[in-house]
Amino acid sequence: MKTIRKKELCCGCGACAQVCPKGCIKMNRDKEGFLYPCISETACTSCGLCETVCPISETASHDDHVLGCYVGYAKDEEIRVCSSSGGIFSLFAAEVLRLGGVLYGAAVDEEQMVRHIRVDSMSGLRLLRGSKYLQSEVGDTFSEAKRDLEAGRYVLYSGTACQIAGLKSLLGEDYEKLYTVDVLCHGVPSPIVWRKYLDWQGKRCGGRVTQSFFRNKEYGWKKYAVEILFDNSKIYMKIHREDIFMQMFLENICLRPSCHECRFKDLDRVSDLTIGDAWGVDLVDSEMDDDKGTSVIITHSPKGEGLLEEILPDVRIHRTDVERILPPTADSRKSVIAHPERESFFRALNLFGTGVFTIWWLWDICKKMKSKVKKLAVH
Repeated sequence: MKTIRKKELCCGCGACAQVCPKGCIKMNRDKEGFLYPCISETACTSCGLCETVCPISETASHDDHVLGCYVGYAKDEEIRVCSSSGGIFSLFAAEVLRLGGVLYGAAVDEEQMVRHIRVDSMSGLRLLRGSKYLQSEVGDTFSEAKRDLEAGRYVLYSGTACQIAGLKSLLGEDYEKLYTVDVLCHGVPSPIVWRKYLDWQGKRCGGRVTQSFFRNKEYGWKKYAVEILFDNSKIYMKIHREDIFMQMFLENICLRPSCHECRFKDLDRVSDLTIGDAWGVDLVDSEMDDDKGTSVIITHSPKGEGLLEEILPDVRIHRTDVERILPPTADSRKSVIAHPERESFFRALNLFGTGVFTIWWLWDICKKMKSKVKKLAVH
């Protein structure tokens, strides 16, 4: 029977809950909003399957496994505009759909929370586009993907590196028709923080949130903005450096504990492909640095190389060295350090609720005013 001895070691992938033959493991949220397995000891038969599929128990340090590294973007401007970076995921997904396959990926639901869903059409692909800065709730999608594979369908499953590790561990074999794509990850913020943030925004704007986007390119790729739409027709849009939720996320004050001891950030990944933002594209090809979005693409398997080859006619691409475009110092390649006030923040969140965002907002204004005063004093 699996027990969580140290929360920092559980990434919340949910593989243990999906493999349990008795259904005695449920993924429940803790007081910080993160999912952890909760085991019914009376129903547990100690079969050990949950221990077997836990990706943490199998994770070890190896040499980086990279077959190829590239920067690129979709030639189709519409795809690129609708994507967080270069639109490469959309091209991979479209190719799998062309083969008669299905897609599994993160989507924002009607409650503005993030869950993995199954998609089998081009119209559904739009739901999977774009970055979602929350840990997606995978539900039973590992098991659903397995059923599709056993039925002979092509499957593309996308998620964070820890989620892909959980999926591959549950499957137990490398299906020929399975393609896995992980996304470069800074860390995953608390869904409760996001929920309370949206409630706070709703109070400020006097309406109910109807849609939310983590990465709008209205001001460009590098100054991506959070966009929120309300039922009273109001629209909130702020670039990430000026948005409170994004500040909290990037300052590591509300991330899952396992993100600070992440075992999935080296490049020895079980996925076929890794994709993310190619922030250093100017170092590789200055002509590709047009602020519309460029992706880094890393292949880890011949299957991943094969899928990339299929989409080459639709991509502008440049091969590069992984250390050049994604140095070991990048947050997506190392565990991020927890904010020193992380525990105090969550205590304040439980105590003051949405008031925490007002406090942060006022504190941010004070910091900016102080900075302006210093500049004036210098001049």
